[in-house]
Amino acid sequence: MKLYRIMFIFLAVFPVYLSAQDSLLVNQKYINFEINRTPLISAGYFLQNGLALEAGIGLAFDGERDSNHLAIRIGLDKYFGTAALTPFAGGYVLFEINPDALSSAGWNGSRLTFGGQWGLNYFILDNLAIAGTIGGELLLNSPKDLDNSTKLTSYTSGLKFRFFF
Repeated sequence: MKLYRIMFIFLAVFPVYLSAQDSLLVNQKYINFEINRTPLISAGYFLQNGLALEAGIGLAFDGERDSNHLAIRIGLDKYFGTAALTPFAGGYVLFEINPDALSSAGWNGSRLTFGGQWGLNYFILDNLAIAGTIGGELLLNSPKDLDNSTKLTSYTSGLKFRFFF
């Protein structure tokens, strides 16, 4: 009976260490769909093993508050391992513009965001991963009414679906 337990543990844990080894290496690419404050579609490229450059665009449509806006994001993510479940940390810069927002929207004009995130990336299949992130952001607002403000958001989160090729 003890041998069956050892074989079960081995068969359950061993694939976790094997399945993602090639996807987080230099010259690999991925497409990322992120659900966050602004839904983002981005592409990533591994500059070296475990270090990915990611750039993307986001569009948000909120007709009730007239806060439709465009976001452009660029960032770096560092992965700490090549297993199926891999922790990572990263930073990004996000530029958003909201040209037609009314006073009921949370912000008007444009804003620049500097953010940092920590997360876990889990490979469901060899080329399909899901990642969850938490982090913090520094928002620099430049509203249309010249009422500039700076805000430190203590907590942000996101869910990412990634397709590696």
